[in-house]
Amino acid sequence: ARGFQSTTWRLELSCDPPEAGPASVILKSETANQEFNTFSRLNHAFEREVGVYTHCTPRLTDHKPSVYATNATEPFWLLMEDLTHLRSGDQVIGLSYQQTLATIERMAAIHAEFWMDPALQAHDWLPGHGFWFADPKPDVVDDFFATYGVRFGDDVCRLYRAVLEQSSAIDQALEPRPWTLVHGDLRADNLLFGHTIDDPSAVIIDWSWASRSVAAIDIGFLVGGSTPQAQRLGRHEDLLLAWHRELLKRGVRDYPLSEARYDLQLAALRSITAGLAMHSFFGNPETPIRAALFMDDAIQRHAAYALEIEAWAALPDPSAFSLAR
Repeated sequence: ARGFQSTTWRLELSCDPPEAGPASVILKSETANQEFNTFSRLNHAFEREVGVYTHCTPRLTDHKPSVYATNATEPFWLLMEDLTHLRSGDQVIGLSYQQTLATIERMAAIHAEFWMDPALQAHDWLPGHGFWFADPKPDVVDDFFATYGVRFGDDVCRLYRAVLEQSSAIDQALEPRPWTLVHGDLRADNLLFGHTIDDPSAVIIDWSWASRSVAAIDIGFLVGGSTPQAQRLGRHEDLLLAWHRELLKRGVRDYPLSEARYDLQLAALRSITAGLAMHSFFGNPETPIRAALFMDDAIQRHAAYALEIEAWAALPDPSAFSLAR
């Protein structure tokens, strides 16, 4: 399978004796797409993923996939446990409410394990707030709104423009917030599911955009970009409560629900600019049709989500956005 930043191979092994190793493994290597490969190397994507699997996930109980070997220098690769028996998330279809909830609870356990852990600050491969969507290209803004303005509607467009105007201030607002290990690209295509469809268990893969930042970034990015409106409308409070409840259950202290709600609104503002970053990829003729479809869906989902949870309340200058028509 070919992703944006990598190519994965399923290798069947012949071992002597047979029980000396697994029957198959997954080899993840760099992509042949030079644009994405350059982007990946510039942002040290493979170093981040290797770092997470080397220094972080060994602390987690029953974390999958297991990693057998890595190469943290060019050419980068990882040799991992084969989990192809699990169901893959699909970004175009999106996540069900049950899949979203299972992922949130799993991610909350990881957030809690590394909550304000000073050991994270010692890793030079782990940036602070190192998101691929935090610095959108200004030269695509006009074309972006020409393409999506009608579908967004007036309220979303005004909120989007307020976010662009206050982008630096939003980053500054993130700085003093409690931090932990975040996935940074938590979406359907980076998830696997076990158990039943009605009661799934989630496995989180592809840590190439890991960073040290506000935990709510993962929740806002997941629900905003991968959960269709039909699955999330009327359930935002339930998802927030499930995440917050799991954090407290796992030992996080001095983090009231009001602060968790504010962080989620702030995360939705930061994540909304993923739409502009995705739109800038459309100009690449090598972009696969499926990738264009899922980005188109995600752009609209993120934009609607920010309005649904009243993320405008977390704007550094909320007066820049008004619900008055």
